[in-house]
Amino acid sequence: MQEGRIALDKGDRDMAHYLWRRAAVLNPYSEQVWLALLDVLESREDQQVCLHNIVEINPLNAQARRLLRAYEAKDSRRFRLQRRRKHELQVLKKRQRSLMMRSVLLGVLLGVSGLFFAVVLSILIYGT
Repeated sequence: MQEGRIALDKGDRDMAHYLWRRAAVLNPYSEQVWLALLDVLESREDQQVCLHNIVEINPLNAQARRLLRAYEAKDSRRFRLQRRRKHELQVLKKRQRSLMMRSVLLGVLLGVSGLFFAVVLSILIYGT
């Protein structure tokens, strides 16, 4: 743990991360190890795992519980937003298909009506 602190103080986050990961393997039930790791982790997923471990070791760690709830709330909002966007995209695609079908039907109707008027005009003009 101490070597990790020294490495972090020197600005070597990678070394601190490496040393604290080794410490977590040696002593996975140390809240201090997981708190130290939390300082050097960059991905949200890794931070959440770390927070889960801290809360499992010490359920009374209010700050870890609060951070974990904040991550979970953010994930929940992100999931709802993705679901809403997916639904909106489906609705948009459905509208596009409907508009395309209407356009095709209108084109067919105009073509048929054009032929009809051409036949009527040729009968009127040429009498046949």
